[in-house]
Amino acid sequence: MKLTVFQAGEGDCLLLQTNDGKHMLVDGGMAGSYHEHAAPTLAKLAQLELICVSHIDNDHIGGIVALMNDAFKWHVHQLHVDKKDTSHKAPRVDRPPPILELWHNGFGAQLGDAAMQKQIAGMLAASAARLDFGTAEDTWEASRYRALANSVPQGIELSQRVSSEQLGIPLNKAFKGKLALVRKGAKPIKLGSVALTVIGPFQKDLDDLRAEWKAFLEDPRNRKSLDDLQRRMRDDVKSLDFGNVQLFRSALAAAADEIGNRSEVTVPNLASLMLLAREDDGRTVLLTGDGYAGDIITGLERSGDLKKGGKLHVDVLKVQHHGARANITDDFCRRVTADHYVICSDGANDNPDPPTLDALFEARLVDGGKPFKLWFNSRANVVAAGDKRTRMADVERVVREAAQQHPKLLSFEFLEDSFFELQL
Repeated sequence: MKLTVFQAGEGDCLLLQTNDGKHMLVDGGMAGSYHEHAAPTLAKLAQLELICVSHIDNDHIGGIVALMNDAFKWHVHQLHVDKKDTSHKAPRVDRPPPILELWHNGFGAQLGDAAMQKQIAGMLAASAARLDFGTAEDTWEASRYRALANSVPQGIELSQRVSSEQLGIPLNKAFKGKLALVRKGAKPIKLGSVALTVIGPFQKDLDDLRAEWKAFLEDPRNRKSLDDLQRRMRDDVKSLDFGNVQLFRSALAAAADEIGNRSEVTVPNLASLMLLAREDDGRTVLLTGDGYAGDIITGLERSGDLKKGGKLHVDVLKVQHHGARANITDDFCRRVTADHYVICSDGANDNPDPPTLDALFEARLVDGGKPFKLWFNSRANVVAAGDKRTRMADVERVVREAAQQHPKLLSFEFLEDSFFELQL
């Protein structure tokens, strides 16, 4: 089994290859990073058996939407070629391989009502624009929906792209067209020589996501608030107050002092599709999306891969939510360990969080412990100057110092090129 981890901006983009040559792409990172770093490698594949979108946040779905848009451009071009239209120019993007299946808990599937989808998408778009161009005081209510506003249209677009009217890629075929989630008695799903066990999300997570969107739409205060936002957006652009916005965001970050605070994990992140991939030879990769530590443990216990109160050691753990402190716990770090920890982040949103690294170090850098390696899909010198570069430089320093103190236990690598490969 081989895991290829791409530079992905602030997001995740991983390619899993089974021992018998099947391929699964897990998330696509940001659209720009997808085209620069992942697309050339994917174009070399004969086919892509499965794409798995953990959730609809832009840093996970953006690259997948870009991939599907590229596939559609090539599809249109091929139709012209088939009709002997030699005047039609080939798209100036890498040609994605044929895609056999997509796992994606799309926005439409979660709401099930086309009119509601359209109405919510429009309202969320208004809130996102208001957050980008307004003051801290005005954007407190809207800020909660900023990430959704950027991602919901992409979730809808992805579902449309793969429909029978366009690319005709089967959606959630392994789940009989239903949402991909933990179901009692469900067996692992085979991808060639690898068995994929769904450990999240649970039905309640998706119900909560649906309820949040419906409550937002049906609340008269939100309707009035967003109507006002739409009327005021143009005027607000003329009176930006970035100082207040920065203070507002800093205050939010400062409030998250402790690790493992599930209440600070967004509902979409809690609804992440999470998988344990087990090769026939026993090698394992734990793919966690932006999930929460306690939910991962619950999912592993329900699947029987982790005993109550016991421990699980995997070959690779993709650390959840870019190393955010709210998603990690000391209990998780002690009970779920790995030979290789993959952390996907470029310093955005203050990730990776130093407390997350501290928790990993406290769990692993002990007398008699087993060696392990940290893999980061970015580094300071590939990130534009600013807060993100500062965060990555701080992370590099902390990790380097820890490795110097524990050279027999800890090794590390920060990615400077387009990707690194873990051959398991």
